[in-house]
Amino acid sequence: MYNYSLTDTIIALSSPSSGGRAIIRITGPGTSQALNEILDRPVLPKSTGILQRRLSVAEGLPVASIIYLFHAPYSYTSETVAEVHIYTNSAVTEAIINKLLNNPKVPVRIALPGEFTARAYLNGKIDLSQAEAVCELIAGSNKFQIAAAQRLLEGRLSQTSIKIRENLMDCVSLIEAGLDFSGENIEFITSHQAIERLSNVKTELERLVQGCISYETIVDLPSVGIAGCPNAGKSSLLNRLLGIERSIVSPLAKTTRDILTGVLGLKMCKCVLFDCAGLTVETSGILDELAQQAGIEAIRNSSMVLFCVDVSKADWAEDSSIRKLIDAKAILPVATKADLLTEKELKIRLAKLRDLFGFDFLPISSKTEDGIDLLREQISEKLAVLMSPSAETGVVALTERHKKAVTDAIENITEAIDELKADNDEIAAMLLRAAIQSLSGIEHEHIDEQMLERIFSRFCIGK
Repeated sequence: MYNYSLTDTIIALSSPSSGGRAIIRITGPGTSQALNEILDRPVLPKSTGILQRRLSVAEGLPVASIIYLFHAPYSYTSETVAEVHIYTNSAVTEAIINKLLNNPKVPVRIALPGEFTARAYLNGKIDLSQAEAVCELIAGSNKFQIAAAQRLLEGRLSQTSIKIRENLMDCVSLIEAGLDFSGENIEFITSHQAIERLSNVKTELERLVQGCISYETIVDLPSVGIAGCPNAGKSSLLNRLLGIERSIVSPLAKTTRDILTGVLGLKMCKCVLFDCAGLTVETSGILDELAQQAGIEAIRNSSMVLFCVDVSKADWAEDSSIRKLIDAKAILPVATKADLLTEKELKIRLAKLRDLFGFDFLPISSKTEDGIDLLREQISEKLAVLMSPSAETGVVALTERHKKAVTDAIENITEAIDELKADNDEIAAMLLRAAIQSLSGIEHEHIDEQMLERIFSRFCIGK
């Protein structure tokens, strides 16, 4: 069990262990005293800002440093915080940390994972959803994840939950007031009025869940599949986009049996790009059938599909049948092997494809690379639409913990409305208080130590 004791002074290396610069972070009541034990000149009690000092690591081994000092409560943790920036090697950095840890005058210990942010939370500097946002911001691997974390850090979810809780609290107080004065024929709120108010709150919470995007969906890399008939140029396209010979290219059809994957770097994010066996209307043999089943399943679970059609073919009847097998969230039509046609022929063929399939195809050539850069841009733009809710809408990304708190509140409000319809006001009030408690858990109330440990254990040490 973690012990986030606010009386301890803690220290941690807050920068990567490799590289020429190291950042040692210290916070707690003994911060200034601990610093003075290793500095050539003491830190004054009211010193705040940027200080230049030499560190006394060992005899005859002074180390130049820049110290950023923030006195309580004007710091990230609301305690005195010092960041010691030094340009040296890992051995000297380790020696400095050991000297701080082993000084008998000032008890200092290594920070637990996430303890700096845990202190910010415990000291009321941020709420729990904002603490989670800090973790997601540090771990962010794409633009959408970072943007979602920033919205959490700004308190968008907390502001919404506070407003809804206040509305619920107002409603339950009127119901309970009516219970207190039930013998005096005083009605503070009618059942009809209470049901109407609660129905509006329930709708708002449902809109929050339905309109949100799950944080877990943007933490994982989105997947983009390449699909089409055998020998439609899918393997060549995979290799060209990835920049490596990931797939065997052959003029023979059905050379791809398994699902081949690679990570594709785009402007806004990365995605998993995969190529599966060419789809066919009729399979020939067990291997074909298994390969096709695997391909269709992978396509169904993908974020987007590049539907490839060989633009140089004389007949697209098979491609038209294959298109019906592709069940995907988004499709980007691609006309492959455009280099085999003249500019005039290509224009005519693209018009025919549009008439047959109902959408415009992007002409590309894996051989000459024509259209490949534009294809990358279109993949990135489509994923941006799929993954990132508009910032103007106020939509936030909910973690599974947040979503459970909201859905629990919705269930309690639904039951409370049913009890009000049956004139069971006392039970309705109890259910509404349970809904308020569920929503309170989004920020900080009613959170036990085990929940705190689960949340902050995901942090790295020093954050």
